[in-house]
Amino acid sequence: MTAISDPLLAALLLVPVGFVAGAINVVAGGGSFLTLPLLIFMGLPHNVANGTNRLAILIQTAAATAAFRRADAIPVPVMIRLGAAAVVGAGLGSTLAVHVGEAAFLRFLSIVMVLFTLFPLLQVKAPDRKGSPQVGAGLLTGFLVVGFYGGFVQAGVGFLSLGATSWAGYGLVAGNAIKVACIFLFSIVSLSVFALNGVVDWGVGLALGIGTFGGALVGARLTLKAGDRILRFVVAAATLTFAVALWLRT
Repeated sequence: MTAISDPLLAALLLVPVGFVAGAINVVAGGGSFLTLPLLIFMGLPHNVANGTNRLAILIQTAAATAAFRRADAIPVPVMIRLGAAAVVGAGLGSTLAVHVGEAAFLRFLSIVMVLFTLFPLLQVKAPDRKGSPQVGAGLLTGFLVVGFYGGFVQAGVGFLSLGATSWAGYGLVAGNAIKVACIFLFSIVSLSVFALNGVVDWGVGLALGIGTFGGALVGARLTLKAGDRILRFVVAAATLTFAVALWLRT
């Protein structure tokens, strides 16, 4: 299925790109703006590229979730509730993604490009909240939308989930831990939907996943050590970088 016939050459390309994408995905989000265009460039049909990317995402988030869990950084009750909402959304989004046409999918990517280019300008400062953040109907609905979007295209879902947790009052370290754990949960559903429809290239996905696994461990360590202040600059830089990358790809 790939335009690169040499498996070794493909692996030499996929592993380092996966490493960078895995680290960026855990720290902020947007790594799939690198991996998804790469898979399409290699010759995979748009839905196969989309499905194959989910294997790498699952491997990456499994590694990062385990790292955050060992550091006791994941608020488990919160993650379970938000993860359940995201799983429902992801099932619907993935089902739609499997059947959407190539032209519609690429147009959607172009719209995403514009939105994430404007993302830093559109952010509104979260209101000051007293006490601990609460998981209310608004945040649950937000993660239902996060799951739907993540199930459909994945690219940029980290920014959306961080925006939702920041608005609810979570810091970026806690928000990153929640984000990674929820993406891990809904990636199981997304990958299953794509796999059942036969649109996953397992060899390519595994090679990419090897890279994202290593990147995820580095990203989790950076998140835990850097703290909120540095991560805010990383989030802003990642947003701009991947908006430009998507512009160049289209």
